[in-house]
Amino acid sequence: MKEDLSGLHGLTPRLIAVDLDGTLVPQSSGVTPGVAEAVARVQDSGAIVVAATGRSLSTTGYVARAAGMHEYAIVSNGAMVVRVDPEEVLEAQTFDATHLLDELSRLIPEATIAVERPDGVFLSDRHFVDEGVSLDIREVPRESLAAEPVVRIVARSDAHLENGLGPVIEHLDMHSIAFGVTDVAWLDLGIKGVTKATGLQKLCARLGIGAHEVLAIGDAMNDVEMLQWAGTSVAMGSARAPIKALADYVTGPTPGDGVIEVLDLLYR
Repeated sequence: MKEDLSGLHGLTPRLIAVDLDGTLVPQSSGVTPGVAEAVARVQDSGAIVVAATGRSLSTTGYVARAAGMHEYAIVSNGAMVVRVDPEEVLEAQTFDATHLLDELSRLIPEATIAVERPDGVFLSDRHFVDEGVSLDIREVPRESLAAEPVVRIVARSDAHLENGLGPVIEHLDMHSIAFGVTDVAWLDLGIKGVTKATGLQKLCARLGIGAHEVLAIGDAMNDVEMLQWAGTSVAMGSARAPIKALADYVTGPTPGDGVIEVLDLLYR
């Protein structure tokens, strides 16, 4: 880990992967002024800048476009490779959610459960108050959630704030992201082994780009595999110590500004 970013000066990665929330943009906020200009300068030099996020396609596209990233993105924590403009799903990894939904209904019957379809639409068994997950959330009976293969399952619960939902799913053979915020405990379940890194690997295979030609910037636990996979990794200064420790470099803590700081050192 280096807090001195001078080693980035003049690097020429062919692809820069940028996490969104907490990295490119503050939570529930817009793109920082100056980001689009920095992205444009790097892309004018021949690189491609892509979003790599836990968001769905519908909540990624408008942020990516505002930041000048009009080509590709990795969404749903790596389960989907998409085109941003126009919005199009290129690859989606799905699974039959029947058994897992039965397990979750038994373990956390009071939770609100939603699934993401491969077209980016979310189906939820109750009103899903966080529209940040998708711009298209449709309420259906719980027994309809597994009517077709899904990309992931999201559960949220007001009743698990003290301990979170992590202990609930320790025995489930799925890739999981579990966390709590001030007013809700949240669980994100997808295919085991599917991460932002595997999504980037699929995109790079399409583009003929190697991992050593990728620079990744992130701040959270769902960025760990991406930071480990990329040839050059940068953690936000606001990231937890273990994440900063595995990165090659650490930039400033302010979302957007830290990304600009990194991009401004490339292709000089």
